[in-house]
Amino acid sequence: MFQPCNKYILIERDLREATERESLIQLPDDFKPKAKIHELVTIVSVSPGVKPPLASGQKAVVLSHMIEEVDFGEEVVYLVLENNVLGIVGGE
Repeated sequence: MFQPCNKYILIERDLREATERESLIQLPDDFKPKAKIHELVTIVSVSPGVKPPLASGQKAVVLSHMIEEVDFGEEVVYLVLENNVLGIVGGE
């Protein structure tokens, strides 16, 4: 189990949204669709320095380009720094 440190948050991405859908329209080969700026993720674990209200199990909106993919052989994890979380979705 990976435990984040230094104000990092371990997240789970919905990779189904990230996969490309086959287009019914023929587009030029060099066409690049606009990347999503924000992404809805699930918080798995937070490092000891992260302040509430961030906690595991919550859904949060983060800046997509600030998500770090860490591949250390046995596993791939996704991390984001605390200050790149824009808000929490749901809850009270």
